Order: sequence, then C-alpha cells, then structure tokens
Amino acid sequence: METIFTSLHILELDNDWVKEKEVPASFAPFILDTLEYAQANEKNKAYMVHNEHTQAVSCIRQMVLEPEKWQAYAQSIANKCLESEKLAQAKIYRMGSAIKKGSLVQTLVKKAEDEYIYMVAKIEHSQWLDSSDLSERVGFSLEKKSLWKSAVFSLVQMDQEVLFSSIQGYSDTQAKYWTVSFLELDEARDDAKNTYSVFKAVDNELKSAIEPVSKKDYVQLSSELQNLMNTPQDFQYEQCVDQILEKYHPSEEEVEKDVMKDCLMALPERKKFDTEFKVVPESLNNRRTKKFHLSKGIELTVRSDAVEYPDKISAVTIDGKRVIQIVCDDDETYETFQ
Repeated sequence: METIFTSLHILELDNDWVKEKEVPASFAPFILDTLEYAQANEKNKAYMVHNEHTQAVSCIRQMVLEPEKWQAYAQSIANKCLESEKLAQAKIYRMGSAIKKGSLVQTLVKKAEDEYIYMVAKIEHSQWLDSSDLSERVGFSLEKKSLWKSAVFSLVQMDQEVLFSSIQGYSDTQAKYWTVSFLELDEARDDAKNTYSVFKAVDNELKSAIEPVSKKDYVQLSSELQNLMNTPQDFQYEQCVDQILEKYHPSEEEVEKDVMKDCLMALPERKKFDTEFKVVPESLNNRRTKKFHLSKGIELTVRSDAVEYPDKISAVTIDGKRVIQIVCDDDETYETFQ
C-alpha cells in the first residue's frame, strides 16, 4: 500500500480554532496501526452516501482526483468537524455533558491501481508544556487505542468518477453528530432492519445446528432469543449470545456450546448486520409466534411474550398415547376442557 497523505489537526472547541500539526515520518506506524484498528473494529456500522455534494464527501472524492491539493481538502474537513462539534456541544451543554477533546487524523492510502482507502478518526491526545522551552506539546499513547470516533471509506476510481464501495463508521457514544452533521451519511442498516436481521440469522443458525439433534433444546434457545428481542433496548450482540447460551445445558452430547458460540459470533460478518443498535420489536411481528401441529385440525400457537412457556408445556405418554400437557392459568379455558 502507498500512503498518499496523512494529516493531523488539533480541534480546540473552547477557543474555536483548528490547528494543523506537521506529521513526522516517525508517526506513520501509529497512523497505519490506527487505520488497521478502525477497519477491524467489531463495533463499526455500515453507512452510505446520500449526497455526493456535501462538504466532507465532496472533499474525499477530490482528494482521489486531485491528490496534490489534499492539504486544502483535509483542512476543509477538519473545519467541518469543528463546526459540527460546536453545534453538538450547544445541544448537550445544559445536560452537563461535553464533547471529548481530541485530534483529527486523516489519511489516504492507495491500496491497488484504482482502489483507495480514506480514514478520518478522532483520537485522544494529551497536552503538556515542554519544560525545556515551555512550549505546548501534544502526544498520543502508543500503549492503547483511544479512538473516540472513526470512519473508513473504501473508494474506487473510474476515470474521473470516484465510487464509494463501502463505508464503516464508529462512535464511542450514542452521539449522532459524527455521521449525521459532520460526514452527512445515512445508516445502511437502520435499527429495524438490524433487529430483523439478527433475529432471523440467529434463529436460523440455532434451527439448523440444534433442532436436528434436539428439538426441545432448539425451542428453549429460540424462546430465549425472542425474550431478548421483545423489549426496546440498547442491543449488544456479544452480550446477547452470552445470555442465550449462559443457562443452556445441552440435553445431547452432540451439541457443543463452544462451537455453537463460535458459529453465532461469525454471523455479523456472514449475514451483514451491525452488532450494536436499538431493538425495534415491531419489526418482528411476522416472526413472533411459533406454531406446533398437534393433530388434524389442531395447532398449538405460542406467542413471543410467553416467557416461561418451555416450563409450562411438557410431553408424556399415557396408556400408550403421546400427550402434550399444558399448564392452564385461565379458569374459563380450563373449565371448557374439564
């Protein structure tokens, strides 16, 4: 890979200024490490461009077409970031919150003949006075990756056109200013789509891996998944997987929990969904019930809000007949069949 440029801007929100700092050659490994870290971040979300004429997106395109003018475009992007932070700070000021201080790092890398990667990231920095001359210094930790926010753009150049093949964005908070007012991007997968995609992918994985071995285990795990997706909440995929498998004790030796967890953790990449979002239960309306055929003309329907139904339904054999026993809490229904 060939690095076209790297820039570093100090964002001083309190004093309302942006200062470009010269980037020494020794800083290159830090930038490449940050790029690699930003690309591999499991908390990335997918985004897409809705208007190629917005300030940041337009500058990114021109960096590829006019690399000799990268400094002006990088400065324009840094200015846009500061303006967006000022607006965001004004909205949260009364809540006693503040935008985290940091530096804006940008880099453009040529990956192949017509392929580029552009990264913009806000990272933590430390400021101090140099005791030798009392000048202000800015430093970055090499021990940890304090990445407040990032966006990695994969670009393809075709003559005088630049296509955005993929965009991955990350923010360490729920703040929307980074992608909405600064980069002006749209989420490729909204919360409702993520909710549906996660439920479908996990349920199908459980069904294909567990049901052939133990239908009872599949029903138990699927029920736990439904319970987790029934309430609007901040969702974290890894926690969801842990919670589903935490209390699960396979009834058959063929089922290996560790293997099952590895399969589930591979789903976000395979099925293309985000790992953090807000659950939208309404998006599962057509998948929130399970139907079981009992005999001709009779079906058992279980709604997703029946949290404890695996403990209230059991199968026994009486006088050679297979019988489904159901705990009945409703007096009228019980008396009807008494």
